[in-house]
Amino acid sequence: MLSSSLNRVFIYCKNNPWLVLMFLLGAMIRIVYIGSIPPGLNQDEASIGYDAYAILHYGIDRNGIHLPIHLIAWGSGQNALYAYLSMPFIWLFGLSPVTVRMASLLMGLVGMVVFYLLSKRLFSSQVAGLAAMFFIAINPWHIMMSRWALESNLFPTLILIAVYCLLRSFEAPKWSYAFTVVLSLSLYAYGTAYFFVPIFALGTVILLLYRKVLKLRTILWNGVLFILLALPILSFIMINRYQLQGFSTPFFSIPRLTTPRVEQVSSVFGGQMLDTAWSNLREFFKIMLSGSDGLPWNSISPYGYAYSLGLPFVLVGLIVIIKSLRNRDCYGTGQSVILLWFVTAILMAAITSVNINRINVIFYPVILLIVAGFLWLGRKIKGAGLVAAGGFALFFVLFGMAYFRDFPEKIGPNFYESIGEAIQYASEETEGNIYVTDKVNMPYIYVLFYETINPHDFLETVSYANPGAPFQLVSSFGRYRFGGPTIIPGERAAYIFWNGDPLPAGNEGYEIKRFKNYTVVVDREGISPVNPQDTEGEDSRHELMNGGFEEGALHWTFTAGTGIGTNNPYQGSSLAYLDPGTEKTVAQLISPQNSGEYKISAMISAGGGGGKFGVRVNGAILTETELTEGASYHQIELPAVSLQKGEQAEIYFTGGNGWINIDEVRMEQ
Repeated sequence: MLSSSLNRVFIYCKNNPWLVLMFLLGAMIRIVYIGSIPPGLNQDEASIGYDAYAILHYGIDRNGIHLPIHLIAWGSGQNALYAYLSMPFIWLFGLSPVTVRMASLLMGLVGMVVFYLLSKRLFSSQVAGLAAMFFIAINPWHIMMSRWALESNLFPTLILIAVYCLLRSFEAPKWSYAFTVVLSLSLYAYGTAYFFVPIFALGTVILLLYRKVLKLRTILWNGVLFILLALPILSFIMINRYQLQGFSTPFFSIPRLTTPRVEQVSSVFGGQMLDTAWSNLREFFKIMLSGSDGLPWNSISPYGYAYSLGLPFVLVGLIVIIKSLRNRDCYGTGQSVILLWFVTAILMAAITSVNINRINVIFYPVILLIVAGFLWLGRKIKGAGLVAAGGFALFFVLFGMAYFRDFPEKIGPNFYESIGEAIQYASEETEGNIYVTDKVNMPYIYVLFYETINPHDFLETVSYANPGAPFQLVSSFGRYRFGGPTIIPGERAAYIFWNGDPLPAGNEGYEIKRFKNYTVVVDREGISPVNPQDTEGEDSRHELMNGGFEEGALHWTFTAGTGIGTNNPYQGSSLAYLDPGTEKTVAQLISPQNSGEYKISAMISAGGGGGKFGVRVNGAILTETELTEGASYHQIELPAVSLQKGEQAEIYFTGGNGWINIDEVRMEQ
């Protein structure tokens, strides 16, 4: 049977050489240099790649959740389906940018084939399938989407597959169950599916009942199947909407997020819903007309999502599809489904903060409308179709040149090109601490990704600057420290600087290695870090040190917008400062040498309220107080806290509504 199927495929390809050639062209532009273009790695790619690696090898993600149906990720969540689809590639070839992007590439290639098959069923023209393969193969949105690992990239292709199964069910009702399975699966792909899928499913049921395409019994059984498959993600939505407790089973876990991401980007959960919806729609139509959302990883000017030539064909195709609604045959019903898909996507745009990623489910029907407009033009004006195809082909060539020649240089800094090389080099060159620049979005995820850190080790040592926030910032874990790196004289360590940052004034005693966007400075002459195995029975950590900041940043960690100043210290010559903003943090990990009650105080001057001063252990706050406003220094003392010998605690300060200066931090038993 297998040999017979392969033989039929071979004969089909032999009889359709232009179709095969266009598919191979589309496959090539999606595959070639996929590991290096886009160069580097987006933080969301690194996040979902590392969590896939952690679940595959350790059964938990980086937040310690066993087989989650939705990742906690930064705190506000990341859809998990992409991670699970990436696991076979990571298992076979290891964790790398290529293996993380393979799932997106595979879905892109599958999408090309399904788009061709769908178009053959939608349009009665003999050239419809060939035109469809041409337009999907050269489409800039589809090419760019297929080449990087954003979890939302799965969603439109899953809907495409579901719609193809639905059209097949018009002739063979058993295909309706495949439609339901794939549609349910799409709920696990991206948050916008929570709105799109129920509305689209309901509209489909009404359409099928009206057109009498499927029996009521078949539709009801599909409804039961949909509810069963959607139940886990529905439970996840309810738990996080109403702040209930997450739970775990032997087969999967449903976590509670710090703040559900879908509520941050959707107007359904905010006030002034109508005003926000109108604003979202204005932005949506602006993107559809201009072809760009301004994000360099989503489109390349002036080519947009479908080239500037595409918009007139979309409008013509829309008229053609609307006129076909009066046909009650399979073609008319199929084109009604495409129109329903298109309209539902527009409604979805009204309730979400719009960019190309979030409205990506609309682009397959947009390309189908281009195909419809192209076929109409070819029928009405002799030779016009050939001229139009030539115009699109020219734009495709220009886009390809821009993508492979100019795009890497432009997008490299946005994807933090060479940060992985810098981390790997620094990790190999020193056994001491490694201080990583804050000029990288969530730099800790790149350490986890490129060093393939055991998630248990991460969980045991991680310290968050803002635990419980939608995007939790890691100040340190293991031997890695995150924030603006400041050279600590006398410590054998490595420092990763952004190339735009000034390096140490004197290079004596330092080894410097430059990469594309980052530079590693290694201090080989400092004191080696204490190895806990060499000090068994002794405490290798310390109580509070450098409380007056006279030794600069030594022993403290700083996030972006904080640092050491000399302008107005309470005593001595240095102080620590925080710029306005609750995400700003200065912190120090301590480990008392004796158990007991400890009093911790600091001298504070602040240009506004809202800042915090506290102590936490393993992310749990033991005590915290608000920093009071006052330009003159005043002492703030925390209530006494009970700490155990050797217990790792963190003293922290977070920013508020104005500037904050800190000096003379003291800890007494």
